[in-house]
Parts: sequence; structure tokens; C-alpha cells
Amino acid sequence: MTFKEEQNLLAGFFERAAKGELVTAREIKREYEKVVRHKVAETTIYRILKKHKWRKVMPRSRHPKANTQKQKDFEENFPKLVQEQEKTKDPQDDRPTLIMAQDEGRFGRISRPRRAWAPEHVCPQVPSQFVREYVYAYAAVAPEKGKMTFLVLPYSNTEMMNMFLEQVSVDFSEYFIIMQVDQAGWHTSKDLVIPKNIRLIYQPAYSPELNPVEHIWEELRENHFYNRSYKSLDNVMQDLCDGLIELESDSERLRSMTSFPHLRIVA
Repeated sequence: MTFKEEQNLLAGFFERAAKGELVTAREIKREYEKVVRHKVAETTIYRILKKHKWRKVMPRSRHPKANTQKQKDFEENFPKLVQEQEKTKDPQDDRPTLIMAQDEGRFGRISRPRRAWAPEHVCPQVPSQFVREYVYAYAAVAPEKGKMTFLVLPYSNTEMMNMFLEQVSVDFSEYFIIMQVDQAGWHTSKDLVIPKNIRLIYQPAYSPELNPVEHIWEELRENHFYNRSYKSLDNVMQDLCDGLIELESDSERLRSMTSFPHLRIVA
């Protein structure tokens, strides 16, 4: 097949590729063989895929109830939402606006096996356990500044959220904070106490991919928690705090991980 013919063949798989349905090259191989009318080795397909710059990647998770249009509208309208919240600011308050995003991550003693590098003839063995004990990391990040603050707390509820918001208010007291959050019950509770220098903007339901703090959880789990087991929750908390402190101290890394386009607003 010519390069153009290969290109046309692969184009027929674009939609399924976007859905993460091409787990193996088997179906592409089958269609290729129909065109050339003879069997080919799988390595032939891999060479073609490489030639056309296809690569095997881990799909991003997406909730089946997520509304793509609402997500797009949220990103496009975010500057307007910020402006509306700024109008609620006390006229005497001359503090600059700081855009932040907040989320909670659950960490516990359930082992999370994951692929790991190993030399030839070595098959890694990792401990596996299923212990339902958890702590919760509350984090808020200011992507533009490359700054974050966090607390590790025992529960995810309104009481803990009130405690965390107060912490954010104090840590960033020199700013008027507009914070993106999800629609968890403790974010919308009538008992939630929002400090005077904080306003909340709620992202669409079932849309964790819009929140940059999710990247912090991914980073922590990959570098501090996979393929490990813990004898106690205290050990979990220690690794969690170490990971968060490491990220907090690296502004450039934090900025590169969390600088989502819709949050790049210079106030």
C-alpha cells in the first residue's frame, strides 16, 4: 500500500480510536489484509502505525453522564463567571483577584498494582491488600502563581471543608480568591461557611477532567502509592504529606501540571 492508502485506511479508525476502543492492533490488521488480500505479520501493522505517528496511550477517564457541551460552555464562559463573582467584592477591598481550583483526593491502604520497569527475566512481585481505611487530602492550587495549600483530614464533609476554606483564606489573605470547585454535597451545603475573601464557581457535574487538582492526585498516586502496601494509616498520611510538600515546593512543576487554559486569567 502507498502512504496515502495507509492514511485512508487508518482514517476509518479515528472515531473508535477517540473512544479508546482499539486496545490491540488486531482489527487494523484484519482490515489491512482485506485490502492487500493476503496475510501480514503484526509487526507490519506496528510499523505502519509508527510511520503515521500513532502511539499507544492511556485513555483519560470520562464519566458516562458527563455533558460535553456543558463542559465546553463552562470553559468558554469562565472569564464571565469570574467577572460576576468580582462584582460581589466589597468596594473597599483592594486586594487583587487570585484564580484557584480546589478538590479532595482519597488515599488509603488498598494496594494499587501498576506496570513497572524491570530488567529481562525479572517479574516484579508487589504486595496486595484490600483494607478499607482512608484519609482525605484537601488541596487548592493557584496555577498562575504555581502555589498551593493543603490539609490532610479524616473525612470528606462540610465540617472538614469549612476548616479547609478557612485555611485557604488565611494562607492567601492578601488576595480576593475565586475558586473552582465541583458539586460535591459538602461544597453546596447550606452549612458551608465561605470566608469573606473567597467566592466559589461550580464546575459542571461529572467533570473531574476540568479540575487541575486531579493532576495532583495522579502525580501523587503514580510516584508515591502504586505497588506499595501500608501497615497503618499513619504510614499513608506520612507518604501523602511528603508528596504534597514536595509538590508545594516546586512552583514550576506545579504550574506546568495545573495551568489549564480556562484558568489563565490575569486579574
